[in-house]
Amino acid sequence: MKEKKEKKSKEPKQKLTKEEKIEQKGNFGERFSLKFRKKLVANRARTILLVLVLIVLFITLNAWARTKATAQIDLTENKIYTLSQTSKDQLNSLDKEVMIYIYGYDDTNEYVTFIKQYAEYNDNIKYEIVTTESNYEVINKYNLDSDGIPAIVVVCGDRDVTLHPDYDFSSYDYVNGSYTTVDLTEQSITNAILNVSADDPTKVYFVTGHGEYVTDYVTEMVTSLEDLVYECNEINLFSSAEIPEDCDILVFLNPQSDISPELAEKLKSYVNNGGNLVVYWYKSDPDTDFTNFQGVLDLYGAGVEYGLLYEGNSSNYYYYPYYLIPEASSSSEITADIATGGYVTLLSFAQRVLTNDVSEDNISVSTEKLLYTSNSCYNITDEDTINQGLSLDGVEQGSYTVAQKYTRSVSTSDSDDAETTQSNLILVGCSNFVLDNGFYSSSSGTANESFVLNSFASLAGENDLITVQKYSSESTAFTKTPTAFADAVVKLIIFGLPVLIILVGIIIWIVRRRKR
Repeated sequence: MKEKKEKKSKEPKQKLTKEEKIEQKGNFGERFSLKFRKKLVANRARTILLVLVLIVLFITLNAWARTKATAQIDLTENKIYTLSQTSKDQLNSLDKEVMIYIYGYDDTNEYVTFIKQYAEYNDNIKYEIVTTESNYEVINKYNLDSDGIPAIVVVCGDRDVTLHPDYDFSSYDYVNGSYTTVDLTEQSITNAILNVSADDPTKVYFVTGHGEYVTDYVTEMVTSLEDLVYECNEINLFSSAEIPEDCDILVFLNPQSDISPELAEKLKSYVNNGGNLVVYWYKSDPDTDFTNFQGVLDLYGAGVEYGLLYEGNSSNYYYYPYYLIPEASSSSEITADIATGGYVTLLSFAQRVLTNDVSEDNISVSTEKLLYTSNSCYNITDEDTINQGLSLDGVEQGSYTVAQKYTRSVSTSDSDDAETTQSNLILVGCSNFVLDNGFYSSSSGTANESFVLNSFASLAGENDLITVQKYSSESTAFTKTPTAFADAVVKLIIFGLPVLIILVGIIIWIVRRRKR
């Protein structure tokens, strides 16, 4: 008989707890979390200590962040509040100390938070919010409280530029049949820094002695140029025919008598050596002889025709047909922003600008049309018709140039390695648009100021200046609405999220304690 094998008694298997399973088979993260809960969260004293440590750490980090003056997070669609790489590239080589004084804004303002990015990017840029209590000396020096308008003053050494955000930091562009706000904040601030820190500012001389407008008549124009750190001087070339050696731009504002033959020769030498001219001119008398002055303009093949431009298209004049609203060329750097920016130039009593051939060896002249009339404009050249308002029958009609840039290039030889000297002339067949009662800025809806400043910038060769135009879908540029939203998000991340995590941790701990 076979012996029956005794069955081995099986002991019941002990069931592992969830925590034991994690200790044996869990991954690193699960095992670490279990140890953390056992050693810190499961113990009431340790949990309280952990919460206190987190709170202290949170407060410390926030205090440190405030001392670093960190700018707000930019949540706007086109990064209006973010310093672009274009500005950073220009600021890389800045080795002079630049101070930015901010008047009329507090530390939470969007312009202030944007300026902080400049200070963070380059240690040579500092900023300070000034009030009558904190720094009245600065306010008084830069006349900041005269009208109570908020302002930003950019200073380097003895040079300064004052910016008014209310009308310097925005423009409009006509896009797809509607006007779109263009934010110019970064463009304005960066260019102001570049201007005040420039090694050699552009020197402008206004000629007098031939019935020209003196600078007392064009104070707004001079002030606008000086705000961009041009050095403006007045020089009488009737008594002294010497043109200063440091002259970068020589300006004739509506001469009423001819220059001397001696001065004409010096001007021709100035032009041949690369000097630049600006001529705003309205010929009021057809019988006045300008032979010598015209001889200088002939170097460029330029001239102004006596007469009066009388617009036949009501869309191209303001109030009277001789108050022109000329078309602006969108292909020129001088007038591109005027052509597309929703503003217009306003020229009263304008005349036709001429272009003649220049046929000389090694000399070439190129032209750039800036402002011109519609095709329906009348060019009245008869003195009686101008003075007495006679019939326009038989008067020539068409499109006429009112403002033009001429570039004259002189080559030293015909060889391949020839050197070329360039001289530029900007000629406008109108003069009174730069007087103080006609020098309208974009804040008044016209762009006379922009046209003048762009013209001078073109002659000065300010290639370092930047163009950063950021388009906004809002009705106003640099609107405060995105910043308020950004503030809410930042506060939620910095304050709400850590508190929420701590509260959730405490609730979980309490629930687990009650289940035991």
